Amino acid sequence: MNAREFLKPLDLIDGRKLWSLAGLHAADTLACLAAGAGTLEGRALAVFYAGSGLCEPFASAAAAAAIIRLTEWDDIHVPSCVTPGSVAVPVALVLARDDVEFAASVCAGYGVGVALGEAVGGVSALPETWPGLFAAPAIAAVTASTALGLSAEKRAHALVMALAGSSGRHGRPVGMPSARWFVVGEAALKGMRAALAAQAGVKGDLNLLSPQWLKAQSAAATELKPLPPDAIASVGLKPYVSARQGINAIEAFHRFLSKGAEPSSIEEIRVSLPPEAVGVVSRPLNPKDRLSTIAHLGLQLGIAAFEPDRLADVARAEPFSAQALALAAKVSVTPDETLAAEAPGRWAAKLAVRMGSEWHESVCLSVPGDPGGESAACEIAARKIASACRGEDTARAIEAIAGLNAGTAKPAVEMMRRTLRRVSANEEPVRSLKESICR
Repeated sequence: MNAREFLKPLDLIDGRKLWSLAGLHAADTLACLAAGAGTLEGRALAVFYAGSGLCEPFASAAAAAAIIRLTEWDDIHVPSCVTPGSVAVPVALVLARDDVEFAASVCAGYGVGVALGEAVGGVSALPETWPGLFAAPAIAAVTASTALGLSAEKRAHALVMALAGSSGRHGRPVGMPSARWFVVGEAALKGMRAALAAQAGVKGDLNLLSPQWLKAQSAAATELKPLPPDAIASVGLKPYVSARQGINAIEAFHRFLSKGAEPSSIEEIRVSLPPEAVGVVSRPLNPKDRLSTIAHLGLQLGIAAFEPDRLADVARAEPFSAQALALAAKVSVTPDETLAAEAPGRWAAKLAVRMGSEWHESVCLSVPGDPGGESAACEIAARKIASACRGEDTARAIEAIAGLNAGTAKPAVEMMRRTLRRVSANEEPVRSLKESICR
């Protein structure tokens, strides 16, 4: 299948029909930006892109993509393991000329991201290939091409130029600021430039996306299929700051605690997850590494029990309580093949909690925010806005775009740029960061 055929379903996207979903995901994504911009790492990225010499709209879109993704709170399509909103939303905001064009551009980006993530193998491609990073330049290119009103032919050229040289491999960056987020910003930048190159008449290889090329990116790669024009409907929102692989387990634990269980009486927790979800959430805990505290399932359960408000804590700057850390040490995670069959594409979880000599079970096959639960998703987005937004103007701009009433994309992009300017105006965060690294 060549790139032109792959993108053909984009012609079926109607920005008005998918208006409400585009607005909901845009609001959720911008709430993540507001939360991420308040972290030390987010400020460092904003400062870097503000001083990078990039002109608008490149600097804003790249910085926003990196900051949104670092939150680990942005939306995700579980089967493909792609987080499309972090790239599609900021790119569409800075380039789309009106609200309908914005919605269509966002939905186009989601479609190409989901399809490419599944083609490269989804979660099975991890850890060698990160599907979200692999798809990111393509998401940006197709979002930008749609916003710019490029022809189908030029949009296909933008796609293959964005993907040329991309592998989705980023190693295991350590330290802070982390290259894990920087490369997402750079991928967004590459995709936008590919769209502008296509607009100027530069041409790529429309046969790039061959089975052989996909296999070269990941041994888990499967067949490339025409992208789903309504892919945004299959992307879920995250209720907690967490690796998505562990969220069903957190929800199952919440349900157990809601029955009146006393967390201090817990002596052991055994968590069962689909095999592909185990690796990310069971790596050794490093309390000084922000991403480790977000991914480690044991600590997340400790936080849920003793510091529940911190499930919305993106920065993870303060030490965790001794009780939360003690509970984390009592958690074990094992693979369970049957869970993948019971709830495919959901990363279902089963918990067995021992209190004294008694075991209590809790199972969670789906969580609030999963596709199909728009009411719950709206509540999640509203909670994120309330948690992340310090200024009323910021909250109003995000709440307005959730409804995508006429003219709401413009205030949203102004909010995005204002947020980035505010946090990049002072280089003190970067100096503090360098000092902490040197220590």
